[in-house]
Amino acid sequence: MIIFTPMILKSQEIETSQDTVDVLTYKINGRTATGYRTTKIKGKFLAISPDLLEKYPLHSKIRLSDCRWAGVYRVMDIMGKRHTKTIDIYYKGPRRNRDVCICTKVE
Repeated sequence: MIIFTPMILKSQEIETSQDTVDVLTYKINGRTATGYRTTKIKGKFLAISPDLLEKYPLHSKIRLSDCRWAGVYRVMDIMGKRHTKTIDIYYKGPRRNRDVCICTKVE
């Protein structure tokens, strides 16, 4: 019996199971759940609905794919209780319509 184990290089990212989420945009100047001000955070970040918080905790990185917002983002904020399976991307441009993306956690 031959057992193959994956080799992980430092430059590789490991992806886990996928979720289909609704993606919205927001542009609020204030503090995030992590305590940082939205205008001071460098890089792309987003807010996540409370039901996804256990799978994608604060400060973790997630990859969005199969949508216009494809890329890697850092989870820095939590949305309100009424949202489920939803992600808000901090976006400085004009508000965009809802989009559906595939979300995976990046290790």
